[in-house]
Amino acid sequence: MAGTSKGLGKGLGALMGDDMMELNDEKSSLMLPISQVESCAAQPRKLFDPDALAEAKARFKRALSASVTLGAGCVGTETTHFTFPESEREAAYARLLDFTREVCAHAEQVNALVGIEPVALHTLHTPELTRRLIADVNSPNLRVILDTANLVTPESTAPEAQMEILERALFCFGDRICALHVKDGVFGREGKWENRPLGQGVMDWPRLLPRLRAHNDALCALREGVFPGMAREECQIMHRWLGE
Repeated sequence: MAGTSKGLGKGLGALMGDDMMELNDEKSSLMLPISQVESCAAQPRKLFDPDALAEAKARFKRALSASVTLGAGCVGTETTHFTFPESEREAAYARLLDFTREVCAHAEQVNALVGIEPVALHTLHTPELTRRLIADVNSPNLRVILDTANLVTPESTAPEAQMEILERALFCFGDRICALHVKDGVFGREGKWENRPLGQGVMDWPRLLPRLRAHNDALCALREGVFPGMAREECQIMHRWLGE
């Protein structure tokens, strides 16, 4: 969640929001500023026919226009879950490129930002392909949401492998990152990700978070996969990881 304090360099408020520390039994809801809108319109789980694809583009454009009214930092989306032979990735990338070019053109018109999130199991699956998309779209309004956990696979959970993934991401699109996602988890049966409280999964956040803050201490980090009732404990954990 994003609070009124922003940026890893400003400590805990950038990760959980200062108001999270004030939650109690009498206060079950918060009014928080919007840092990001996530629209699923651009991440179909099937091959769209032309009419359905046109409608998906239109919905995403409406979300972009609404984000300006709401004062949101960006409209964020992942890309299509890729379950095809690797030989078909170029065709999937071409569809993604067409979609992204069109919505980014609209984003430029309304002064909004498109935040695209690479995921190891999706069409946009590596930092390098993300860099290629940025170059091919060539829009100042295309940004990247970095969820390092989403780029980790069951084969790359070792701390050294995670840091290597992060360094590649920072090299490929470090100047385009508009938001960070922070979550922890494990790979269960059949390699499926399962969320866990921070510090109880495979992610090496004690090293990753300080590296991200060293890269850009103004980035806003959004905690994903939150476990109810653990906000205070997780705040203490993140304080420790950030050396505070």
